[in-house]
Amino acid sequence: MDKKGLKEEAVHGTVKFPLAVYCYEGETTFEVNLHWHEEWEIIFMKKGNFCLDINMQKYRLSGPAMLLVGSGDIHGIHGEEGCREGAVVFDMKMLSFEHYDSVQYQMIGPLLNRTVQLPVAITESDKVWTEMAGLYEKILEEAKKETPAARMRVKAYLLQMFACMYENGKLVHMGGIADYEGKKIENVKKVLGFIQENYGQRITNQDMAEVVQMNAQYFCRYFKRVTGKTPTEYVNEVRIGKAAEYLYRTDRKILDIALECGYDNIGYFIRRFKEAKGVLPSQYRKSRSNEDKKSK
Repeated sequence: MDKKGLKEEAVHGTVKFPLAVYCYEGETTFEVNLHWHEEWEIIFMKKGNFCLDINMQKYRLSGPAMLLVGSGDIHGIHGEEGCREGAVVFDMKMLSFEHYDSVQYQMIGPLLNRTVQLPVAITESDKVWTEMAGLYEKILEEAKKETPAARMRVKAYLLQMFACMYENGKLVHMGGIADYEGKKIENVKKVLGFIQENYGQRITNQDMAEVVQMNAQYFCRYFKRVTGKTPTEYVNEVRIGKAAEYLYRTDRKILDIALECGYDNIGYFIRRFKEAKGVLPSQYRKSRSNEDKKSK
């Protein structure tokens, strides 16, 4: 079993310029389930309250604040109603120098090799905030354009961000992640990947335990200790998330969606959905339709 099921499949940017910009400014809650990707990500929480998971640690932040996510980091985010959020997702290799120099050796190389730890978050109280926030806004502005000059500026601003953090002691050389912590994260990636691949089928604790070669009883304690949720809670979270996506993006019958998401009892599905989203599946679909009409 590998971790590909949890790995995000979206393509960020293009082969010619591997960087993409995203933003969310809706009126409902904002939810991104646990996932990971090879790219690095700078998440800018402009307004509102956010609950964050990064490498199995939980954080609460209020905007404005910035979250820094490294390649391979498991992360998820929940924003309360009315929040404003954006992100820049990019391949760190785009900042590498063809000519090997001290910058490549001291800064870019360690970032690529993950021997440097980034700060988890930067807030208004940090002395680097003004410079980092200003550079982020410049990246957004230039990323709208597709000219070589604009793309060069984007790369320059990203390099300035890392230079700012380096200069102010925000980048910490770790000498590699501790073996235990690294294995713990890899184990979780395997299990979450298994769930993502099989959420439409019956999944038992024994099935998940076998993925990481543990007995079921120990696995349940291990999973709860690492993620803060029981295996069953997480499986239901993934299933409801997928169901919400289908309700939003398709006109399929609610019964068909429930079956595809692993629920063979429609009453149980409706109850679980309402517990998670606060509304019935039919109401959720209607509210999303109304949002689309308003945005047109």
